Amino acid sequence: MTHTPRALVVTVTAALALVVAAAPALAQDRPPAAAAVTPAARPSRLHLDVEIDPTAYVLRGYSLHVGIGWRRLRVDLGAYAMAMPEFMHGNPDFDVSFHGFGVKAQLFPLAEQRGLFVGIDTGLAMPLVQRRETDLARSGLQVSVGAHIGWRFPIIAGLYVTPWIGVSYSFNAEDVTLANRTYANNPVTVFPAVHIGYRFM
Repeated sequence: MTHTPRALVVTVTAALALVVAAAPALAQDRPPAAAAVTPAARPSRLHLDVEIDPTAYVLRGYSLHVGIGWRRLRVDLGAYAMAMPEFMHGNPDFDVSFHGFGVKAQLFPLAEQRGLFVGIDTGLAMPLVQRRETDLARSGLQVSVGAHIGWRFPIIAGLYVTPWIGVSYSFNAEDVTLANRTYANNPVTVFPAVHIGYRFM
């Protein structure tokens, strides 16, 4: 698994701090009556949230997404990493990990920032392919575009869970040959996930 770059940690931490700092300031500008309404029921136009993917942490990685929404639209800025299990990449002679950044644009067609959502996304990933039982490895850079669909389920007091599934295409996904074995790199990826999030407003 690749080490988390210092710049990535600083960027993600700063983004999260900005969201946390902005929410109370914006709340102070609201009338007192609005403060008693829960985030799910409040008819706000501007929305801020933060999400993680617990699976990424289980797989020796990380996942942090900051969301900025306006009515039924949402933009997601994310940073993530993961050591991929063999069943995901299908190459028994190799270990594969990656880290990267991504942007999603989402639409909630049924209700404001809840229920069904559809979206498009793009990402920049740095995969590392390693041949097992050797010191041979190769890293690269991949740009992808895709589409996804999911559902946001409110739980309580701004907390929610979001199962979703996406399909993406990597433009420069190439096979990698190390020590007479070839890692077959499929440019099409189907990725299911479940995010846990909190909506500040």
